[in-house]
Amino acid sequence: MSFENYYATVVSLVIFVVALLIGLLMNERYYRVIKELFTQTREAESKGPLSVSSGEVEVLMCPRCGYSKTIPYRLGDYVGKVVDDTCPNDGEKLVVHAIYVSRPSTQSS
Repeated sequence: MSFENYYATVVSLVIFVVALLIGLLMNERYYRVIKELFTQTREAESKGPLSVSSGEVEVLMCPRCGYSKTIPYRLGDYVGKVVDDTCPNDGEKLVVHAIYVSRPSTQSS
């Protein structure tokens, strides 16, 4: 086996091991974050209807005609989620286009 082949094999194995370790560490971190998210969602759903503090809104948009409407944020919704609401123009299911916090504007004199 030539030196170049040996070197390439060793470097490849080192990169593979480092990538594997990074993947395992990140997987553990994201596993905990996702687990906490689902726990919070389940607790909120068990308390009653899906509602969140005032000010959080989401924009639903029809992918076919571009119709949009703004509604209060519902826990569990995310950008790109297809919701059960339908477009009044063509009956297409609406998609969550944006989620943001709406604050009243304050004007100083």
